[in-house]
Amino acid sequence: MVHQEGNIRVGKVHYLEQFTSRKEKPAWDSLPDSLESWMKQYMQLAVIGVRSEEVTKKISLHLKRFLNFFLASYGHDRISACLQRDVLAWRRSLQEQGLSPSTVNSHIASLSAFTTWVHTQDPYRFPAGDPAKGIRELGLPPLEPRALSEDQVRSLKNLCDRLERFHQRKGRRWKGKQAPLKAHSRPWRDRAIVFVLLSTGLRRQELVDLNVSQLEPNTPEELRKARRARIRRVKGKGGTERTVFLSADARLALADYLEKERQKDATEETPALFLSAAGLPARKPDGRLSPRAINSILEQIGRWHDAEIPDPKRHLSPLRPHDLRHTFAFRLAKETGADPYELERRLGHRSQRYIQRYTNPPEDQAARYIEEF
Repeated sequence: MVHQEGNIRVGKVHYLEQFTSRKEKPAWDSLPDSLESWMKQYMQLAVIGVRSEEVTKKISLHLKRFLNFFLASYGHDRISACLQRDVLAWRRSLQEQGLSPSTVNSHIASLSAFTTWVHTQDPYRFPAGDPAKGIRELGLPPLEPRALSEDQVRSLKNLCDRLERFHQRKGRRWKGKQAPLKAHSRPWRDRAIVFVLLSTGLRRQELVDLNVSQLEPNTPEELRKARRARIRRVKGKGGTERTVFLSADARLALADYLEKERQKDATEETPALFLSAAGLPARKPDGRLSPRAINSILEQIGRWHDAEIPDPKRHLSPLRPHDLRHTFAFRLAKETGADPYELERRLGHRSQRYIQRYTNPPEDQAARYIEEF
């Protein structure tokens, strides 16, 4: 079934993307028997302008997914046919799609807020009462981050110091010669990204947002001479800012990148520290790397690493930005005696639940410690 209502289209739904200005509260019994219509009113009256823009987008997405699920199940969107069994079936569907328990819970919470609001406005709209009432959250798995062992860190750094070889052109014409790098390869940049993540524990988005001006010092010569360097005003979650320090490896890797590669991709007005290769079709106007590009870089490095290491216990793939953040956090916890204040300062966390995850080693490391007793 496809029908048109205002600027909302039911079918393969394209709704809730944008709504016009807030309207006066309608007469509830005049609203059609339509989930879509009630969702539109809910967004206009209870969400837009009330919740933050980011939260509004998430609620919109979650409700859109439920509406599409309901339409696919029944071929209509009658709100009077919505029961608890439909919400439970949607939850199972989300789980089967591979979404994490926390993500599924977030979807159910958005839907529950909507159905509670509807039930408050019109207690008889749902035939069997609020369909999301009484549905419990999924249990969350234990917070056990993945941290690299000392051996893995050493072999990862070893590979990064040889990244140029992996980016060289292949083919018979280069046999026995020094093959040039592929046009858009940036091995010095990729090496610097790995070393900075390992020495600072930055989140992926925090790394992407870095500007050269935040580096102190920020020239190749000064970075090579410096006994201490830092990145100031790292913007974290919740509007927080912090300063992070760079290891000797990270200082040298950044110096090499600034000297050998960055100037190929930057102008004097380019603020971003890490840049996409000039000439890439998908390159942003300001040249800044995207979060997805960071993922791709690390995944490729992880695959190259594992191809050289015969011991599967030392394999890294899939290598992710958070693996390097967790590795830094465990080392910091060890050095500071798990000082929660220092962990909070350097990691940019405000939740003790997440701080505590870094004071306990993953199972494989804990098992090794017990074996050595």
